[in-house]
Amino acid sequence: MKKIAILRCLKTSASCAGTGCLRAFNERSEGFGKYAGEDVQLAAMWTCNGCGDSMLENQEEGIEKKIARMVKNNIEAVHISHCTNKKNAEDVPVLCPTIANISRKLEAVGVRVYDGTHGQHASGERLKLD
Repeated sequence: MKKIAILRCLKTSASCAGTGCLRAFNERSEGFGKYAGEDVQLAAMWTCNGCGDSMLENQEEGIEKKIARMVKNNIEAVHISHCTNKKNAEDVPVLCPTIANISRKLEAVGVRVYDGTHGQHASGERLKLD
């Protein structure tokens, strides 16, 4: 069975119950459409450790521990929730730099990172990092 996880924004988690992400996963729709008919387990739903004024103490150590837990629990893929994208001046969604950094770390240890969970921009495609 393939194990996947969802990564979301700490700031957004203050007002989001994760229902959109979970609905899309359970229905195998939107960003999770690629798993239709597959035996897939949602093994983790985690948040970043914040940025700016909301940054938690021990930011890097905490993220490293979370990534190690993903590896230990055989998580094959992490889907980045749409809440990690903020619109720029041109009204185009742009991935948060903190989430991009976490995504690079995940990819470096062999965990594939995919774009989106739900919403119109949830492609479900492998995240393109610079």
